[in-house]
Amino acid sequence: MKKTTNQPAGRNMSRRHLIGAAAAASALPLIAQAPPAGQAPTADAAAAGRGRGGRGRGMSPGGSGPIRVLLITKFHPFTREPFFQMFDSFGSDITWTHVEQPAAQVFFDPKLSKNYDLFVLYDAFAGRVTRTKPDGTRETIETEPSPELRAGFKAMLQQGKGMLFFHHSIASWVHTWPEYVEVMGAAADWGTPLKNIRGVDYPASGFKGKNPQHITIVDKTHPVVQGLGDGFDIVDESYLCPMFEDSVHCLARTDMKQVAENYRPAQAGHPAGSNMCVWVKTAERSPIVYIQHGHDEEAWTNPAFKTLMLNGIKWASSKEALDWAAKNPKKIFS
Repeated sequence: MKKTTNQPAGRNMSRRHLIGAAAAASALPLIAQAPPAGQAPTADAAAAGRGRGGRGRGMSPGGSGPIRVLLITKFHPFTREPFFQMFDSFGSDITWTHVEQPAAQVFFDPKLSKNYDLFVLYDAFAGRVTRTKPDGTRETIETEPSPELRAGFKAMLQQGKGMLFFHHSIASWVHTWPEYVEVMGAAADWGTPLKNIRGVDYPASGFKGKNPQHITIVDKTHPVVQGLGDGFDIVDESYLCPMFEDSVHCLARTDMKQVAENYRPAQAGHPAGSNMCVWVKTAERSPIVYIQHGHDEEAWTNPAFKTLMLNGIKWASSKEALDWAAKNPKKIFS
């Protein structure tokens, strides 16, 4: 286990959804299950999911669409209602079920993930545990993934499971699980230096919030960027961190110059980085999408970002993407 500096704890779970991590880990039947493939929720279930006045979601999935999404969050605070409203706006295309880390880890397994067409990950610092020491101070420890989690994740990706990571999800398992980093195609931690990322050590990653950017689409033929033309503008947090240009197919780039002086002073000495902000890749036989954007409501309500997210969800869960990944597998695990 590796100790690191403390990070802000996530906020309490939304009144909209689902259950606490401890309850989920000990009582899986309590987690809302997506409907069988090709079957939308009943009208009663959809109404129960919406709740009165858009409030409590109860135990029902959100949305009423055919694509079954498992939405995974935790370890980084975010404003929950606007975030979930974005996924509600995709309701005719997706049915989404929310689960927090670490309870979500039980789904990284072929048997339990089969009820979902796609995982959408908005977690960060998965594997990080904060505890109070005998002297009353708090410390944060980076834990190793369990053998069961390693084996289940490997098997799931080898069988083919679409995954969409976005924004701060590239900060999960970056200190203790190199294969997970390779699945994502990047690594970030804004408070702790990164050690041995493909054999290289990096200072803590850079971030800049409320950053006006122009995004240029560099592969206009790909389904993930359809409807976005040559590009779009967004005000959003950007990152300076290691990104693996050689193992991804880049779809879009930001005009933010990726040098340390453009980020917080604490990042002095960080090498210049990639300006990729959207890419696709394969991990074993699974299609992977990463979208760097999505920090807060200003991004979640941006029409271009919403188009990008919904396109990513549709593509990564599609037969086209699964066939592409099967024909272009990328070995990650030994």
